[in-house]
Amino acid sequence: MWGALAVLLVATFAAYLPSMDGEFQYDDQEIAKTVWVRQAERFLDPSFWAMPRPLTSALYAVNHRMDGFRPRVWHVTSVLIHLAVVVLAWRFARRVLARAGVLAGPQVVAEPEAGKGKGRGKARRAVEAAARAFPEWPALVVAALFALHPIQTEAVSYISQRSESLASAFVLGGLLALLAFDEAQPGKRWRWLAAAIVLHVLGLSAKPMAAPMPALWLLAAAVLPLPAERGHGWWPRVARRLPAAAPLLLLSLAAAFTGVKQASGSGHAGFDLGFVSPLQYFATQLRALPTYLRLVLVPYGLNADWLFPFSRSLLEPRVLVGLALLAALVAATFVAFARWGEAEGDGPTAVRLATFGWLFFLGMLAPTTLVPLRDPFVEHRLYLATLGIAFALSGVVLLAIRRLAPARGWIVAGVVGVVAAAGLGAATASRNQVWQSALNLWKDASEKSPGKPRIWVNLGTALHFAGRYDEAVKAYDRSVALGFDPTVPLELVVRNTALALVRLRRYDEARARLETYLARAPRDAGTIVILALVQVDTGLLDDAERSARNALALDPAQSRPYQILGQVQEKRGDLQGALDAFATANRIDPADPLPVFSMGRIEEKRGRVDEACRLYFRATDALARSSAARSANEAYARLCARRAAPLR
Repeated sequence: MWGALAVLLVATFAAYLPSMDGEFQYDDQEIAKTVWVRQAERFLDPSFWAMPRPLTSALYAVNHRMDGFRPRVWHVTSVLIHLAVVVLAWRFARRVLARAGVLAGPQVVAEPEAGKGKGRGKARRAVEAAARAFPEWPALVVAALFALHPIQTEAVSYISQRSESLASAFVLGGLLALLAFDEAQPGKRWRWLAAAIVLHVLGLSAKPMAAPMPALWLLAAAVLPLPAERGHGWWPRVARRLPAAAPLLLLSLAAAFTGVKQASGSGHAGFDLGFVSPLQYFATQLRALPTYLRLVLVPYGLNADWLFPFSRSLLEPRVLVGLALLAALVAATFVAFARWGEAEGDGPTAVRLATFGWLFFLGMLAPTTLVPLRDPFVEHRLYLATLGIAFALSGVVLLAIRRLAPARGWIVAGVVGVVAAAGLGAATASRNQVWQSALNLWKDASEKSPGKPRIWVNLGTALHFAGRYDEAVKAYDRSVALGFDPTVPLELVVRNTALALVRLRRYDEARARLETYLARAPRDAGTIVILALVQVDTGLLDDAERSARNALALDPAQSRPYQILGQVQEKRGDLQGALDAFATANRIDPADPLPVFSMGRIEEKRGRVDEACRLYFRATDALARSSAARSANEAYARLCARRAAPLR
C-alpha cells in the first residue's frame, strides 16, 4: 500500500508541474511589498507572532531566504505541503473508514472456478489476500480524489492561499491525535490531547480556518462510534469528550475573536463591512453552498474570480432554493443516521460515511459561512471540505459495488478509483496551465465572469506588465464602464490607466483623466503623485514639485512624493538633493525597489560604482514584474557582474 501511495504522490506532483514556475499572482504581490518577508530571523522574536497568520508568514520569509522572489521554490514548497496533507488525508481516511465499519472487505469471497489442487489453492489464497486488502483501497481512493481534484489548484498554485493547505495539515494531524486519544488507555490519553492542542495552535497560527477541528472530533464521536460505544447514543459519546474538547474549543473561539478584531476596519472581513450586512452575507452563502457542492461533484467552470453578487434578502428566490436544498440534505442525513446509523452491515456503513462526510463538508465551510468576507465565493475555501464529500461518495460507491459486484468488488473499486483519479489529475494539470501567468489567469476569468469590474482591472494590470499598454487601457476602461465594485477603488483604476497612457506617451490624455478625477477628489494624495509623475515626464518640473509637496501635505507617510522630488532634483542636476529624497522614500517604504534603484543610479553618476552595485543588487530583491527590479537587473549586469563588489 505504501507503494501505491508513493505512486499517488508522484502523480499529484506531476499534475502541478505546469504551474511550478508560475508567476506571483494577485495578492502574492502584496507579500513582496512587506519588510518582514525579507527578515526571516525576526520571526524568532515572539512579538512577530502577534501578526495575522504568523506561521504562514514565517514560511514565506523562509522561502525568500532560500531563493528570493524566484517563484519555483515558493511553488515547490506549496506542493510539498499539499503532498503532506495528502498523506495525512490517507491516514485519516483509514481511521474514518475503519470506524464507519469498512473492515471486513467484500462480504462474499467467491471460489475460484478454474484449476484444481495446488493451483486452485493458490488462486483461493490470492482472492482472500485481495479481500483482506480491500479496506486499504477505499482509503487510498479517498486520498486520491482529494489530492488530484482540480478545485485544489487555487489553494496550492496560488501562493497567497498556502495558508489553507498549511492549516489543513494541522487540522488533520490534530484529528488523528484525537482519534488516537479515543482508543488510548486512560493513563496515556493526556499525551494525545497535548499533541492535539499543540497542533491546533499551529493550525490556527497558519489560518483561522482551522477553528472547526474540535467540533469535527465531536462529530466523529457522534457519527463514527467505537465498537465499545455502539448503542450508547450519540449524545453520551459527545458528552464524555467535552472536558477534553474544552481547551480546543476555547482556542477556536479565541482565534475567531482575534481574527475578527484584526480584520475590523480593513474592508476585507468582519461584521463591519460597509457594503454588505451580516444577514445579507449569510443569505449569499445559502446560495454559495450548493454551488460549492456542485463544483466538488462536477469540477467544471473553475474560475479565479467568480461573479457572485451579494444577496439583499433571505427572501430572494435563489436564496430560498438554496436554503430548501441544504435543509433537505441535512434532514435526510439526520433521518438516515437515526434509523440506520447504529446498525451493522453495508447500508449502515454507507450511512455513517455519508453523514460524517456531508457534515464534515459543512463544518469546514462554517467559518466562511458565518463571518462576512469581502469575497462571498472563492474556490480555495473548498480545500479540506472536499475531503468530506470524498468520504460521502466513498460510502455510496462502496455500497453500490458490494451490492452489484460482491465477488469482485475490490477489482471494481480499484478500476473506478483509478479512472476517477486519472480524470481528475488530467483536469488538475490543465487547470494549472491557467495558473502559469497573470495573463492566462485573468483572460480565463474575463471569459467566465465578463461582468465583474475587478477582473478587467486585473487583466489590465497583466497586460500592462506584458507591455501591451493599449489593451491595458481598454481593459481599465471596460472596468469603469461596468460600474461600481466595492473591491475596486475608482482612484486605483484612474491611476493605472494614467500610467499605461504614460507608457504610450499619451501624456495629455493621462493628465486630463487625472485632473478630471481630482476635480471630484482634490485631496486624493495618491492620484496627485501620479499627476506629478506625468509632469516630471513632460518636463514640468516646477509643477511636479508643487504636486509632490501637496501630496505630502495631505499624507506625510507616503514614500512616492519623495521619489518624485528626487527625480525633480536629479533632472535639475542636484545629485545630492536627489539622493537625499530617494533615501527618505526608502526609509518610509524599505520594500519598494524603486527608491533603491534610483539611489544606485545617482551613485553611478557620482562615480561610486561599488555603492551603486550594492544598491542595484538590493533593488533586484523584488518581483520580476517590477519595472524597477528589471531595470536594476539590467544595470547590475551592465556595470557590476564582473566586479568583486560587496553586495549586501
